[in-house]
Amino acid sequence: MISLNLFYEKYPSTIRVHEKQIPIITDFREYIRLFDMLRCDELKSREKVFIIQEYFLEDITIDADAIMALSDFILMLDPADEQYSEEIETPRKKNLFSYTIDYPYILSGFLRDYGIDLETIEYLHWWKFRALFDGLSDDTEIKQRIMYRGIDLSTVKDKEEKKRIARIQRAIRLPAEQLSDYDIGNVFA
Repeated sequence: MISLNLFYEKYPSTIRVHEKQIPIITDFREYIRLFDMLRCDELKSREKVFIIQEYFLEDITIDADAIMALSDFILMLDPADEQYSEEIETPRKKNLFSYTIDYPYILSGFLRDYGIDLETIEYLHWWKFRALFDGLSDDTEIKQRIMYRGIDLSTVKDKEEKKRIARIQRAIRLPAEQLSDYDIGNVFA
């Protein structure tokens, strides 16, 4: 994932586009905002490109290379890393959380574990936010939600446990996520 040693190297503030280092916006709020914008059906593709261009602090042409470089930054990937090509080809995983829907649980997790108020902190680098998010305690509400959403009911053998987990999954399901007939059938198997 990251080939930098972040204990002694600075978080990146530029990305390489067309053999040139381009400064970019790095605050975590901006990337959460970007995710919301990219999911917005009301915006046309051209409008999204104009918004993406705002993440670059120098005037550049937004093309496939620029978008790929920004995507790598968002995903904390380093093209120089040997595992880079393997990580790009990994199949898309089920979305287990939403910054918008799960906001109260993310906020409370950061407050509880780190004493960081995400509403009032002036600046937090995207990579540091991601590291802290990943490092939240397993017993925080957001980590519990992620864990339950990620359970594959077909792997749960005990019928009562499967029903219990299915009830929890229905209660915390993300709106875009619909249960298939197969998933519903598995609850009662």
